[in-house]
Amino acid sequence: MSDASDYDATSRTTTVLGHPLHYHEAGSGEPLILLHGAGPGVSAWSNFSGNIANYAKDFRTILVDMPGFGKSGHPAEYDRSYLQYASDAVAALMDELGIEKAHLLGNSLGGSVVAQFVLSYPQRAGRLVLMGPGSALSIGLFAPRPSEGIRRLMEFFGATDKTPEKMEAFLRSMVYDQSLVTPELVADRFAAAMNPAAGPGLKAMQVANQKFHTEGELWREAHRIKHEVLITWGREDRVQPLDGAFVGFRLLENARLHVFPKCGHWAMIEQRAEFERLTKDFFANG
Repeated sequence: MSDASDYDATSRTTTVLGHPLHYHEAGSGEPLILLHGAGPGVSAWSNFSGNIANYAKDFRTILVDMPGFGKSGHPAEYDRSYLQYASDAVAALMDELGIEKAHLLGNSLGGSVVAQFVLSYPQRAGRLVLMGPGSALSIGLFAPRPSEGIRRLMEFFGATDKTPEKMEAFLRSMVYDQSLVTPELVADRFAAAMNPAAGPGLKAMQVANQKFHTEGELWREAHRIKHEVLITWGREDRVQPLDGAFVGFRLLENARLHVFPKCGHWAMIEQRAEFERLTKDFFANG
């Protein structure tokens, strides 16, 4: 059996929708698909490498580099909203892997993709975990918008002189525990963000988001989701502040909300043990 905590041992690539799709796979049992966020230099491994081994003890665990991120390819121009394209890619990957139905866990942008997936493919989704889901579901009520984290994100993406210092400023807005932002993390994320392949993917996604803006407002359709949903949030989240949880929580008929103290946008990292215990129990009770 391959080591679930090893990048190369779990790394896989296939072709879906005409483009390479990279993912990691480990474990057996009910399928569980994890979808990452959208920060600079992000990938499935950067978000969930610390979690895959534990999930793989009980689930067939699949971490997906969504289109345009990590080692996955993307079209030069999207012919539908990014959320729809990414959810279609997940469905195509499930077909490729012989998976009819899976539990899904999404962080930030990945949470929005999970919501779009269940709206498009309701029979193929089991239980859902939405971790600080993106602005498609996170509607700000009180905290100023854009948030500190989004401003730091835009400052990095919009800079003509992208620097490790700008990357560090963004990463520090992601976490409550500042000791997690190590020189190694900054260097790894900066190198990934500066990869020449990263720029076109981001640009294509931004163009799609502008072109299909109203299709990305999933809170308008949240009432259609009847699946069991666990929403998790960091109380100190400076990317998607906690007040963004309440509209989705109210509209999703079968949702429950768990708030982690002393936690920013990366609950799976900052509150790893509790996050894994909570989500594994939730999926197992399906």
